[in-house]
Amino acid sequence: MTQFSDALATETRSLDKVPHAPKRTEPVGFLLRLSKALHTYGLPAYELENTMNGCAQALDYGIQCMSLPTSISMTLLPPDAEPQTYLIRVAPGEVDLQKLTQTTQIAQRVINGELSSKEGAEALKAVSHSKPPFPAWIEVLSFAVVSACIARIFSGGVGEMLSAAGIGLVVGGLAQASRNRPLLDHLLPSFCAFVATLMAFAIELFAPYPLAVSVVVISGLIILLPGLSLTIAMAELATHNMVSGTARLTGAATVFIQLAFGSALGVELGRYLGFDFTVGSVEPVPLWSIWLAAAIAALGLVPLFRARAKDAVWFLIAALSAFTSVYFASQLLGSSLGAFCGAITIGLMAKLAGRLFNLPGAMIMMPGFIILVPGSVGYRSILALVEKDIIHGLEIAFDVAVIGISLVAGFLISSMVPLPKDGAKDQY
Repeated sequence: MTQFSDALATETRSLDKVPHAPKRTEPVGFLLRLSKALHTYGLPAYELENTMNGCAQALDYGIQCMSLPTSISMTLLPPDAEPQTYLIRVAPGEVDLQKLTQTTQIAQRVINGELSSKEGAEALKAVSHSKPPFPAWIEVLSFAVVSACIARIFSGGVGEMLSAAGIGLVVGGLAQASRNRPLLDHLLPSFCAFVATLMAFAIELFAPYPLAVSVVVISGLIILLPGLSLTIAMAELATHNMVSGTARLTGAATVFIQLAFGSALGVELGRYLGFDFTVGSVEPVPLWSIWLAAAIAALGLVPLFRARAKDAVWFLIAALSAFTSVYFASQLLGSSLGAFCGAITIGLMAKLAGRLFNLPGAMIMMPGFIILVPGSVGYRSILALVEKDIIHGLEIAFDVAVIGISLVAGFLISSMVPLPKDGAKDQY
């Protein structure tokens, strides 16, 4: 077995710098680099394995591939040589939709016979060296915009929106500072939750009227909540990717616990300093303002997912479709079946976009599921358990599980719906 790993510090380096690694111009080298690129840019295990199977078959190779959140193992069976097994140590990458789109298009062109493995490998190298579509300050500002909009979606007023925006700006700055700093990166959820909680209570202390502190804190931390990872984990379990799904589910639970610990520590420190916290309640807000907030939040997600500016329209369509379907379905059927209907809507839209416009499913699924996933509810559950409100915490946790199962069920049903055939080849 050939293992491409030295240590955690080197897990993201190029395979070109690993001694004795297959050259990128060889089919094996291309397949290894393609799998690592797809994993790094945020493709779920079931989609990555399907893509690798298609590419290997196009290059006349047999393959057995297993993707995990921190590693990829592949056994390649060349037509005229002994099988070779490779293990690649990778870090769970951030979603980068621009590079993911370009990488999946390269894979599709190899599958269709339009590119050789050598040409595909050179194209992958060009993608990896491309610059981010937005500067870092735009990404930090997007944290603030999305946090303010989420506060409105949670029926927060102007005070909650401004407070959440300030916290989101600080959280975005900390997230940028944590890059290439492993210790801060590992402690980022706890540290951000600690800072966000203290900031929310300090703002509430000097505000002219009571604020809904829970809405402010959750909105400010919304980007760090692993609701999307939780849903992907359940989808992987539902598609029989048991090891990957279990590992991702455990990782999401760990982030929830870190966030709850940071908030609990912030509350205890505030009490020690003598703060008197009064948590206000929210009032109903006009429905049109919530729709507007959802639209602006969708546009704010474009830099955070590192998508291209021209892809903003897809974010807008996906987020508004998800929000609209969930809102009306929930009114008639309840929150769980509302999430189920929303997942079906987003799944079908992703299939149609892939068939008609050759877009990767993630372009629709990511922004759509951000609106659907129960990340904020899961955070409330863990925080209630930390504060020893066991009954309430378990009730919320059960709601999270039901909503998550509904999302996965809707996603799986949408994936089974056949679309009309056309002249184009199916993706992957």
